[in-house]
Amino acid sequence: MIFALILFIFVVTVYLYSTRTFDYWKKRGIKHDTPIPIFGTNAKGYLMQRSMSELAADMYWKYPKEKVVGFFRSSTPELIIRDPDIVKRVLLTDFSYFYKRQVSPILGSDEPLLKNLFNVDGDLWRLLRQRMTPAFTSGKLKAMFPLIVERAERLQVLLSSSHGKTVDAREVMARYTTDFIGACGFGLEANSLNKEDSEIRILGQKIFKVTYKGAFKAMAKQVFPQLCKNVRLTDRFESDLMGM
Repeated sequence: MIFALILFIFVVTVYLYSTRTFDYWKKRGIKHDTPIPIFGTNAKGYLMQRSMSELAADMYWKYPKEKVVGFFRSSTPELIIRDPDIVKRVLLTDFSYFYKRQVSPILGSDEPLLKNLFNVDGDLWRLLRQRMTPAFTSGKLKAMFPLIVERAERLQVLLSSSHGKTVDAREVMARYTTDFIGACGFGLEANSLNKEDSEIRILGQKIFKVTYKGAFKAMAKQVFPQLCKNVRLTDRFESDLMGM
């Protein structure tokens, strides 16, 4: 009896907590799909059935007459902008009000490998952007060009040797980008085109490999940020990196 009562209270608490913001877009008169407790309108994303870009495209085409469309990443309300004028205001005219991107409030708070331009937010994102901008001046890009050309020539040799054979285009291009990013970004000879199981390529595969366990941990950090703030997403990759 006590266990059933505790379970009931837990379920009700989770339901109320995860649906507390579901009237956000309705109050503002913005159209959106009906959100689901815990998942919001991102259920297919959490279940790894659709990518975030595919979900955004689905919402974009579903409401062709709307300038903006509401979205819920779990209980977090987000806005998909369809109108070019509003996009221009956000990215140019009023960008000083929108640099706090709110990708994830605490995603990179305790994990050094997540403190990058893709994950960090607000002032830290602005600082990283300012520090990285000098690396992409026209002079620096010109200096990178010979390195990219050299890897492109290696790619041509590899594809020529595979004439008449079935080639995994995605894997080959991933090895190519690993090689020139390693050379241009880190000054390393990744040698992924010549060696399929090179250490850097294997690390790259681990970074981008999406598992149900990883997706669940990421969802838990978004739904219950304070409760799951110590849940780590990159612990296995960190140990592999330190072991090189």
